[in-house]
Amino acid sequence: MKNPKKYLLRTAATLCLAMLAITGCTYSQINPEAALEDIRANNGYYELRSIEPGTAKLVLRTPGAMATSAAVKFAVSTAEASCKDFQHLGAAASSGHGIVYPWIARATRVGSGAEPFLVHQATPGQPIQIRGIGNWSTGGTNIAYRAGSCGPVAVRFTPAENRAYAVEFIWGKNMTCRVAVMDATDPDAPQPVEARDVPGCPAPVR
Repeated sequence: MKNPKKYLLRTAATLCLAMLAITGCTYSQINPEAALEDIRANNGYYELRSIEPGTAKLVLRTPGAMATSAAVKFAVSTAEASCKDFQHLGAAASSGHGIVYPWIARATRVGSGAEPFLVHQATPGQPIQIRGIGNWSTGGTNIAYRAGSCGPVAVRFTPAENRAYAVEFIWGKNMTCRVAVMDATDPDAPQPVEARDVPGCPAPVR
């Protein structure tokens, strides 16, 4: 049974995002400096800048999709075999920070039950598999309810010592998806990292 409070918050936030898509007026246009700080505080920017010597850090997140409530479940594995022994890390969701007012973004996050980003300490030099499964929905007053999912999608790469990586679950056209990895040790200038697709990973058994 749906949680009424979470459903109402999620619906309100989706409506706000839909209105922004129509009007084109965003929080970053109203207050650029405050919007930038709100984005950085909620996308792992400061986590990426802080690395303990001799370690590697992953910040897992999703940019989200306009006018849509979307959350991503992330898992990681260091098994040599593909698609084996994944460890669930949690769910991350983009709640419109920098686009909508901060209180709306917070309400969206409460409604989704997800974190704005996840952090994982990886072992330098050890290949790691990262899996993402995305779920999305739209709906509200005068908006037809639709829902779907994308994934699992998985990639494998080898983190280097003293580096921080942004791992992003990116939504594409028609709610397709992919996982991208960037070296974001300098979060102001992230660089793409070669990551190999790991095809055929099954969805976890509930």
